[in-house]
Amino acid sequence: MQFHAVQHDVVPDDWQATREAIAKQLDCANLADGDFVVLTEMTDTGWSMDLDKTTGIGTVEWACALAKTHNVWTQVGWADRVNGRGKNCVTICSPEGDPVATYTKVFTCNPFGENEHFDTGKELVVVDLGEIRVCPMICYDVRFPELWRPAAISGVDVFTVSSSWPHARITHWRAMLTSRAIENQAFVVASNRVGKDTITTWGGSSMIISPQGELLGEGNETETKIISSGVDPKIARSWRDEFPVLLDVQEDLIGKITVREVMA
Repeated sequence: MQFHAVQHDVVPDDWQATREAIAKQLDCANLADGDFVVLTEMTDTGWSMDLDKTTGIGTVEWACALAKTHNVWTQVGWADRVNGRGKNCVTICSPEGDPVATYTKVFTCNPFGENEHFDTGKELVVVDLGEIRVCPMICYDVRFPELWRPAAISGVDVFTVSSSWPHARITHWRAMLTSRAIENQAFVVASNRVGKDTITTWGGSSMIISPQGELLGEGNETETKIISSGVDPKIARSWRDEFPVLLDVQEDLIGKITVREVMA
């Protein structure tokens, strides 16, 4: 299965223009039926705590229409608002244009004050696409390996990360994504935005990493581009069989979180 991490900038205060730019990227990409496209955190608005600007704009509906147009799976980042509080979410849309699963960010980025505006998610989501099992994650989640472990032991083949990661800490991004792939014996496909806004300069460096930490594709820190690679679940599964690290996980040491499985 071919995975694509879409690295793009955001047009300030213009989600429609941002959507048009992303659509043009995908039009120019070599997408095949059934591919999987990973978009960034809060895809069409950029990461923001201003709920008036980021919610209620139909992001999921737009992404599902885009998925249907190209006949691909699409992971889109968006913000929800419930009782005045935000939720930082990603939704996976099917090639038929239907939303099949939504994950809410478990670790809000509290150094940036995200917890003042956003509530945290309470569960992981593992989506079974038939031939491959996918677990979506969001940005700051990368820093917390204990979140990834319960999904890994449930049998995830690929973690898909939607992010807005600052350039100032892009070396952390590279190191931790590689670590998450190695320690969980799974592929990681991570999309990160580029550009600069009133919050920070964003770091790009979108990546696709193998279960043994091999870099299969990487964007640079500035360019708008799509990073693509084949992802074969048999490689992850055979490596877990050959070197069964996950059998030695002591589950009582990693805490409890619900892993919700979705058949797509």
